[in-house]
Amino acid sequence: MTTTIKVSDETKQHLDMLQARMTLKFQKKKTLTELVDAITRIALKHEDELLESGKLPPLEKDPAMKPPMDWGISADASKVDEYIYTET
Repeated sequence: MTTTIKVSDETKQHLDMLQARMTLKFQKKKTLTELVDAITRIALKHEDELLESGKLPPLEKDPAMKPPMDWGISADASKVDEYIYTET
């Protein structure tokens, strides 16, 4: 199973730099998935430190907390079930 996450451009640059360093260190390209897996394992080992107050950025800086984009399209939500469940 995979999940898409949103990160800031700065975080993406940091991940890319870390990925490049790991590639040099291990003489084999590590995927971004492998990198995130490794970061997660390390974070879980140091969970107490990570959860100390002040260590995590405020939610306002989380890209996932941005308000949804308004595309300017109105939709009739009452018709959703009809579109989804009606056989054509």
